[in-house]
Amino acid sequence: MRKIFFLLFIVTLVVSAKVTPEQLDRTGMKYALGDGVRQSYNKSFSYFKRAALMGYAPAQYHLAVAYENGYGVKPNINKALRYYLKSAKQYNQDAEYTLARLYDEGTKVKRDKKIAAYWYDKASKHGDIYAKTALADMYNSGQGVRKNPAIAHKYYKEAAQKGDPQAQYKVAQLSQMGNGIVPKDEGEAFLWYQKASKSGNIDAINRLGEMYQNGYGIKRDLKKAFELYKEASSYGNAKAMNNLGNMYANGYGVPKNKVKAYEYYKKSAKLGNIEGAYHVALAYASGDGIKQNYKEATKWFRKAAEHNVQKAQYALGVAYEKGYGVKKDVYKSLEWYKKAGDPQRHRLN
Repeated sequence: MRKIFFLLFIVTLVVSAKVTPEQLDRTGMKYALGDGVRQSYNKSFSYFKRAALMGYAPAQYHLAVAYENGYGVKPNINKALRYYLKSAKQYNQDAEYTLARLYDEGTKVKRDKKIAAYWYDKASKHGDIYAKTALADMYNSGQGVRKNPAIAHKYYKEAAQKGDPQAQYKVAQLSQMGNGIVPKDEGEAFLWYQKASKSGNIDAINRLGEMYQNGYGIKRDLKKAFELYKEASSYGNAKAMNNLGNMYANGYGVPKNKVKAYEYYKKSAKLGNIEGAYHVALAYASGDGIKQNYKEATKWFRKAAEHNVQKAQYALGVAYEKGYGVKKDVYKSLEWYKKAGDPQRHRLN
């Protein structure tokens, strides 16, 4: 009997010895995702840890994710950083990118843009296109690295050519505006907005609509612009909603409809779009598409004015001067006229 138990023990050791870290990591992923087994973060953590202790970089990364987010273990950012670093030192680009993101965002660790730039650079060199776009952002803004628009454009272009929608959008923006490095080319901008929109960038869909509406880089087509704004707004894009409001308000590509214009302006404003807030205020002030209400108009003018929209600041000056929706107050009126930069009204002649 003892011999049988001894043999079983030996067999168990042999079988265990043949289990590779790759197999352990794959098993851990199955439990993490519930792929063919009942989902269990506790079990996935156990497998990831076994593989990580064997020095397997992908498992070290997965273990770090577990520690960061509390999957099967109490959250511990210090242990997460330790395993991200172990994995990154073995050139795991997911770990490199995550380290960069953590130091870039600064929500779980102390923000350090230089460290973020270091790891974005490492990850981008190992093939992470999203890291390349993030690094381009840093060169474009001068955060963590010395500002260099030429390098920024180079990295945006490289990431864009490899299919990153955000990089494609950035290349389009630079081409549309032009600067000392990138020549203004609306046709080029249109093509990149098109690529970005096909890759799922919602802002690019809205920008394409603006290109069609204004005839930038493409023949003007108001109906096409309307369709694109409609598509972008269906994904919750506030700018597109404001643009739809403008289309309905002016009858561009669609029959004029002040009620629908107000509705889209309001949707846009509720999502924080300042132009939308200003248009809502105008609608309440004029009674276009909604019952006239000076009190509501003043409320929305204030939202826009607080974001330095001069026309809204001027409107608040008028409201306090005339008592539209607020109690007359000559001093507040003066304050808002001054903010609006209207020297003629400073004296309230």
